[in-house]
Amino acid sequence: MHLAVRTRVVAAIGLFAAFLPSTEDARAVSDDAKDSPRSEAIFDQLKVEQGQSETVRFHARPLPEDRDAILVLKARLDTPRVAGHTPALRLELNGTRLEGRRLVNKPARVASRAGRIYSMAAGDRMTTFYSPDFASPDEHPHYGLQKGVKACEFEFRVTDLLKSGENELVLQNAADPRVTRVLVAAEGRLELREPPPPPPGPEAAPAGPLSRYEPRAAFATDYTVRELPEAKIEVAVAGERFVVESRFSTPKPEWTHASNAFFRHERRVEQRAEAILVFDTLTNLTSENLAVMHRHAVSLGDRSARVWLSGLEHPSGSGSVADSSNPTSFAATAAAGIGLIGLDDAFRLHATNSAQDGIIALADHFLAVKPGATHTAEWAIVPCDVPDYWRFINTCRRLVGANFTIPGAFAFLRASHHTAAWSDDQVRDFLRFKDARYACASIGRYQGRYAHGTAFQRVEHDPYREAFARRRRLAPGVQNLVYFHCFLDTTDEAPDRYADSRTLLTNGEQADYGMPHQRLFFPTESNSYGPAIARNVDVILDQIGAEGVYWDEHEYSARQYHYGEPWDGVSCDVDPKTMTIRRLKSSVTLLTEPWRLAMARRIMARGPLVGNGVPRTRAMAALKFPCFVETGSISNCTRAHLYSPIALGDHLTERSEEDAYGTMLAALDFGCVYHWYNDLLVVPTHHHLTRYMYPITPLELHEGYVLGEERIVTNRSGRFGFGDACAHETHVFDHEGRERADYDAPLVEIDGKSYTELRIPEGWSAAIVRK
Repeated sequence: MHLAVRTRVVAAIGLFAAFLPSTEDARAVSDDAKDSPRSEAIFDQLKVEQGQSETVRFHARPLPEDRDAILVLKARLDTPRVAGHTPALRLELNGTRLEGRRLVNKPARVASRAGRIYSMAAGDRMTTFYSPDFASPDEHPHYGLQKGVKACEFEFRVTDLLKSGENELVLQNAADPRVTRVLVAAEGRLELREPPPPPPGPEAAPAGPLSRYEPRAAFATDYTVRELPEAKIEVAVAGERFVVESRFSTPKPEWTHASNAFFRHERRVEQRAEAILVFDTLTNLTSENLAVMHRHAVSLGDRSARVWLSGLEHPSGSGSVADSSNPTSFAATAAAGIGLIGLDDAFRLHATNSAQDGIIALADHFLAVKPGATHTAEWAIVPCDVPDYWRFINTCRRLVGANFTIPGAFAFLRASHHTAAWSDDQVRDFLRFKDARYACASIGRYQGRYAHGTAFQRVEHDPYREAFARRRRLAPGVQNLVYFHCFLDTTDEAPDRYADSRTLLTNGEQADYGMPHQRLFFPTESNSYGPAIARNVDVILDQIGAEGVYWDEHEYSARQYHYGEPWDGVSCDVDPKTMTIRRLKSSVTLLTEPWRLAMARRIMARGPLVGNGVPRTRAMAALKFPCFVETGSISNCTRAHLYSPIALGDHLTERSEEDAYGTMLAALDFGCVYHWYNDLLVVPTHHHLTRYMYPITPLELHEGYVLGEERIVTNRSGRFGFGDACAHETHVFDHEGRERADYDAPLVEIDGKSYTELRIPEGWSAAIVRK
């Protein structure tokens, strides 16, 4: 990229005037001066176009040995209103780019007011907010950061980079080329501060009593349920009373609670030990396709203390989320909790979860019922006798059958000239230190584009065969997978060749993945693209000879809906005023499910299948193959809460094994284990927590730990057990991700059961293995 560079020379005199060249004189600075930050401006304001940079030069005298130099500035992307963020600001001081780990005023990840967690940097590009000024993002109800973190303010530790004499600071607008906003930087200065304390050592571990953690022995909630008129259901639990009220739309237009001239409504309620299942059967009494929106809500009023939507806590108590990976709404009072979850395929795919004014709701705003046809919406009410999201989501996991074995660790390792140049020891150590059971090779390029779709059939496959032969020799226990994607095709002739399989937008144009050549298609058992893209799997398993397949975005890609033939029979866009069908549409997930089921079964009959994104339909979920979620935002882990709880490494922030270990700990905060992502940058030099993470059959997810049948993985202190008297083997890892073989974690007996007494500092972790 060509950068237009403009140079400004600034002499920073005042900041270092008190610091003489001599170290002895520098130590003579008074204690009062040391206790307060010293600062000096180095620039006022800079405006930088996308892809361009500005250079600022300044002078400095030597630093005292007991002080850190902090570079302070503000930055934003200039927009009329607050509108999110993107990695854009890149800084270089004296030839070294500043990475996110140098930030001293922001942790690596920060929660927003809407509950989503944002990474503050993507390697050497800082998360930069769209804003008209430097203060507005901090007040925004959705994007504002929690715990007082200022979105547009940046402070970097640069002690090791600052020179005595002339220094050069380069500010670049390194946003994606599609982002054309001007980067505005202002109030640049240097400050002197006391150095931070050293990382926590064993002495920082907690003392005193420890909480006890073990899987629940019995699964039943003491609650009562009663059906009331007007489609209401009353639930009482832990001294709290909740009323769930349902309503259904009609083209009159109006909402109703019962059968009417347009449809017949019949309800069946099934009481189970932990949940109440509700079956709402709707029969279209008209001669046309009928839109029937339905909404189920619980009003907690002032009793509502905390709210989670699709697994994300919303501190404001309000919000709306449409995420079929976790179609749940949950609210807690001081004593209890109540949750809603969509269960049938259409409801899950259409679900919107919302909260406002003490009311939580679960709704389907996209349901269409054919003339004379019957549709049953299935959903559940989950009462909790404690005000705990984790109690709720673990109940939901049991309800949908999400607890199955994750056999082992996964790592990407490309089969290309990059890794062909590695020595045998490099390949062996990469797989050994990542403790990979599965190693996945990605796709190459075809005519300058990623070889998505049928383009993969035209690239050279010898590099895969050669790489796999080498890996089998060096790491015989590793199973080799190859990347597969069934919705993208980058060949120029694809739109004509597979015209009946194009994913269409509302205007009739073909959808893409963000670039015109990245066209979207949907495979079925009867259209032209289904058998064409299936040949990729023939190549992977038969020609290349891989042991298995990694299936990227196996449910849908970029666009959830197709606006054209064929119709899925249940989906439409509804006019909110007339409550009538505006247009029919089709869930790509539903249209392709028979084809994808057959393909998944075919792959699993030959070897392992690993997926990206969780299954959204019951039939796909019943196959129980491990799937992970991407963690560009670590809060995406909530999307794994109803299936295999696996977080893929963060492609935006991980540049080293230390970064990867940080993601492992962050994933545990969301009850998830970890799979490795980056191969060329994240090259481990030792074993990490993943060595003892698998196999694991999750029993319960919690904030900071996962309780499994075979092992417990945690970043918290406590007394951990399996609910019996079995022996334990404990492996403790420090803040650098290195195992402390001699760390004391005694096994204690309480009430006839064994527990590992684990006391670890913040930033440490452990795996407790059943023996």
